[in-house]
Amino acid sequence: MAVFTKEEICELFSETNKAISETNKAISETNKAISETNKGIFELKERQEKTDEQLAKTDAQLAKTDAQLAKTDASLKRLGKRYGGFSNNVGSATEEYFYNVLDENPILNGIRFDHVERNWCKKGHKQNDEFDIVMLTPKASPGDGSAISVIEVKLKADEEDVEKILTTQKKRFNEIFPEYKDYEQHWALATFSIDDKLRKKAVASGLTVLQRKGGIIEHNPPMPCVA
Repeated sequence: MAVFTKEEICELFSETNKAISETNKAISETNKAISETNKGIFELKERQEKTDEQLAKTDAQLAKTDAQLAKTDASLKRLGKRYGGFSNNVGSATEEYFYNVLDENPILNGIRFDHVERNWCKKGHKQNDEFDIVMLTPKASPGDGSAISVIEVKLKADEEDVEKILTTQKKRFNEIFPEYKDYEQHWALATFSIDDKLRKKAVASGLTVLQRKGGIIEHNPPMPCVA
């Protein structure tokens, strides 16, 4: 059995007390760290709860916005349908007016035409290849007094309409109807509204411009527009 001297026992107690003191200090620091961690966790939880509350409010607002957008889309669709129908009806009424007047009195550019047709097209071709009004005077052989007048109808004419008739439509017409290429061709723009400057330009380019004033006012080019 080991026998300790008084000095050794005192030293052992001193080291033990020192170790206990250091342990207590470590425990105190650990408790402090745990306390700070718990505080951080509590604050994080509070922030998370606030975030969740804000997200809930945001989701509710987004839901209201989506509902409002759905209503707006529906309104725009109804408006588009109404406006589209209105625009088509006005365009159709304008076309019908000029057709009825010309059908009643089929004279244009000093020529009395035998036939007046509306929405003229060739079977098998798309709707874009349809011509609003066509007036025709066929003879025994093309070139022997045969004449055709192709009339584009617009509620309000603009410069693009004039350019389209003079370029795209004339070319496309003769591609679709080559049997009329030797006819005396007259091209016209019938409209309820056209700027005076544009009307003069159209007439100078060879177009006959038809406007409404009671009956029809006919503005003729200097000479027949022949294809």
